[in-house]
Amino acid sequence: MKRSTWKGAVLTGLLLLVWLAAWGCASPAAPDEAPEERIPIVVSSKTFGEALTLGEMTAALLRDRGYEVVDEIGLGEVAVIRPAIETGQVDVYWEYTGTGLMNLMQYGEVVTDPEETYQLVKEWDRENHNLVWLDYAPANNTFVLFISQEVKEEYGWSTISQLADYVGDGENELKLATPAEWTEREDGLPNFQEHYDFRFRDGDLEIVELGLAYEAVGRGLAQVGVGDATEGRIAYFDLVVLEDDRQFFPAYNPAPVIRQEVLDVYPELEDLFQELSALLDAETLTLLNKKVAVDGMQPDEVAREFLQEQGLISS
Repeated sequence: MKRSTWKGAVLTGLLLLVWLAAWGCASPAAPDEAPEERIPIVVSSKTFGEALTLGEMTAALLRDRGYEVVDEIGLGEVAVIRPAIETGQVDVYWEYTGTGLMNLMQYGEVVTDPEETYQLVKEWDRENHNLVWLDYAPANNTFVLFISQEVKEEYGWSTISQLADYVGDGENELKLATPAEWTEREDGLPNFQEHYDFRFRDGDLEIVELGLAYEAVGRGLAQVGVGDATEGRIAYFDLVVLEDDRQFFPAYNPAPVIRQEVLDVYPELEDLFQELSALLDAETLTLLNKKVAVDGMQPDEVAREFLQEQGLISS
C-alpha cells in the first residue's frame, strides 16, 4: 500500500469514528432513560359552595405551578364524581373522610376520631381503587347543632347534653329546623336521639330545604337547627354551635383524593397539597364559605384571593 493511500485510510477511519460518536450523542435516549411524559391533570369537585371553592383552589394552585389543568369543577355529587375518578375521567377532587367511611365504605359503625377515620378510608381506597387520600385539612365539617345568641342567653346551653336534658322525652317544646335527609341518615336524627337519650316530638320538627336551617334559627323561627360545621351562615347569623360532648357525629375532614397513576408522574403534588390542607382549619373554611354563601363572591374569586394572601400563588 502506498504511504498516501495508508494515510487516507487512517483519516477516513478517524472521520467515521467522530461521525458515529456525534450521531450517538444526538440520538434519542433509550426508552428506560426517557423523562416521564407530562400529562394534564383533570380537576373536579362536588357542586356545593365549599366543594367548589376547594376545587378552584386546586386548579389555581396547579396552574400557578406550571401544570396543565383540565377543568371539571362542579361535576356532581358522590354518585357522579366517584365513578369518574375510579375510571380515570377525573384525576383529583376533595372528598370528606366521613363520606368515604359512611357512604363509600359503608362502614358499620360511626367513628368520631379524625385520624382513625382517615386511616380507615385511606387504606380501603388504596387497596380497592388505587386512589390516594392525601393529608386532610384540620377543619372537621361534620354535622352540628346550633342555637341563636338569644337562646344561649335564655337557657345557657353550650353542649348537646344540656339541650337533651331539657327536651327529655318530649316534655318541653323546642323547634328543630332540619333538612328531611337528616331525619333518615345513619348518622342522623333517629340514632342521634337514641345516643343522647331524648326525643323531639314530631310536631316540633321544622323540615326545611338544605341550607335554610341557619336562617330559621337566626331569625327566631326555630330554637335549634342542624347543619354543617363550616357553613358560612353560622358566622353571618352569629350562631352558637353546641359541643357534641358525647361524641356522636362522625369526622368529616376534607382531603384531596388523587389517582395513584397521576401521583406516580407528579410525586411532588403530595407536598404541594399538604401545604394547602394545613391552612384550612374550621374558622378559615367558615369565613371562606361566608364569602360565597352570604357575600355573593364566586368560588374562583374566593380561591384566588385566599391563595394570594397565603403566598401560594403569584397572581
